[in-house]
Amino acid sequence: MTDLAPLRSSSELSRRSPAVLVVDDEADLRELLALTLVRLGLDVDTAESVERARSLLSTRRYALVLTDMRLPDGNGMELVREVAQGRWADSPPIAVITAYGSPENAVAALKAGAFDYLTKPVDIQHLRG
Repeated sequence: MTDLAPLRSSSELSRRSPAVLVVDDEADLRELLALTLVRLGLDVDTAESVERARSLLSTRRYALVLTDMRLPDGNGMELVREVAQGRWADSPPIAVITAYGSPENAVAALKAGAFDYLTKPVDIQHLRG
């Protein structure tokens, strides 16, 4: 993520720190989540679409994926299913973040393989925990 480069000390940090992928079409939320995760000592990549997320997942191993439910080219549930089914080597745990939360969507996300379901605005304290 080029806009966060000053927060990282070097590429050495990214090799030692767990990597997280944040997938959301809202640039402000992507940046907020990325900044928070970088400050927690994690290396962060971001994607604005399902296709970009798939591309990143095929080239790098992630310790965690956070995905929005509604994306411009698809649905975050597609990513949840693909990750849960092991489409990528070392499929990471994945959590869903959405502004359109409902008990039905939460159950569907968890059944599809998500380990958590968070509603926007994201509680940063919950994310840290």
